[in-house]
Amino acid sequence: MLKKKGLMLQIMFVFFALFVGFYIPMTQRIPFLRSIGYSYERMNVIFSIQAALAFVYQLVFGYLCDKYRTIKKFFVLALVIGSAGTYLMFTATQEVFYFHLLTMALMGSFMNLSIGLLDSWALEIDPEIQRNYGAVSAMGTLGWIVGGFVVTYVMSNYGFGSLALTYLIITVIVLLLTLNLRDAIKEHRATPIRVQDMKQLLFSKRYMIIVFILMFAMMVANSDGLVVVMKMEELGASDFQKNLRFSAQAVMELPLMFLGAKLLERFNPVKLLGFAIVMFAVRFMGYAFAPTANWMIIVALLQAVTFPILMVASKQLIFRESPVHLRSSGQLFALAIYNGIGTTLIPLITNLLIRIGGIDFTLAALAISLSIPLFLVFYFLKLEKA
Repeated sequence: MLKKKGLMLQIMFVFFALFVGFYIPMTQRIPFLRSIGYSYERMNVIFSIQAALAFVYQLVFGYLCDKYRTIKKFFVLALVIGSAGTYLMFTATQEVFYFHLLTMALMGSFMNLSIGLLDSWALEIDPEIQRNYGAVSAMGTLGWIVGGFVVTYVMSNYGFGSLALTYLIITVIVLLLTLNLRDAIKEHRATPIRVQDMKQLLFSKRYMIIVFILMFAMMVANSDGLVVVMKMEELGASDFQKNLRFSAQAVMELPLMFLGAKLLERFNPVKLLGFAIVMFAVRFMGYAFAPTANWMIIVALLQAVTFPILMVASKQLIFRESPVHLRSSGQLFALAIYNGIGTTLIPLITNLLIRIGGIDFTLAALAISLSIPLFLVFYFLKLEKA
């Protein structure tokens, strides 16, 4: 029992430190690029290419983790490459499009891959940790909150130029924390896993429906870091207000993340997904009609009943619907679809919608688009009853 608690604390600290560091590029990439002269159109091109690369890496790394029965080694590799891209991105303080395209492609794609690998690691390292994934992941949320204070302090005292070194120091801490953390437990098979084995995921109807529900839902959720940030900029939000919104969202996630195991014991995870999708629609419609930056922060408090429920329910559903020998592939293939294809398309879609009707129109359109994953939730529930 003590060993299991120690193992859980170890991986919790990795989640915490990783998200302290990831707060920097995730929240400062748009303000940084805007400060050196980039337009929203050029930024969206960069974000789309970054997401397309993430799609490829997630497919490849998921397969490699199952094939070689290790997650730890690939997590370290992805973190090192992504951190190098992040460090280099913040060192160029003039508009150099192809340089920022390359560095942000490395930063974003390998950063998303690192998160996906850490999620898989937590789900496969021990059955008890898998059941309490929400509580483990909540430490990432706490790290995100602390990251907000770190960025506020660094930006107030040293400016954008110091973000690269700050991020590098945090990455070294993450790597040190993983040194004594054991690897994931993988099933031993008489025959090695082949690329053809991935067909088991593609031809699983229930698995693919969950993946497409997540793709449409996460397209909207991920636009929080793009269109919502743009509206905050348009409303003239201060640095304090911008960071307060991110921090407030993170705080609101915590209760349901820690209670994730209890929620899943009491409610059907598919119904939980449906509830989260409805609340996302309410939230984005609220963003569309928010008249001030402070109202944007108030609407952001709906994070409490959106993102944590979506994440806890979806991770367990993907884990449940994936074959035992393809657990990493199942998680990272799903991540590749909803975070790869989804985040490749969302900058292009939002860019078009902004041109047609502006930022408020775009936020309202995103809310309405959530009727698609909601329909798929009802269809999945019908399959469960059949």
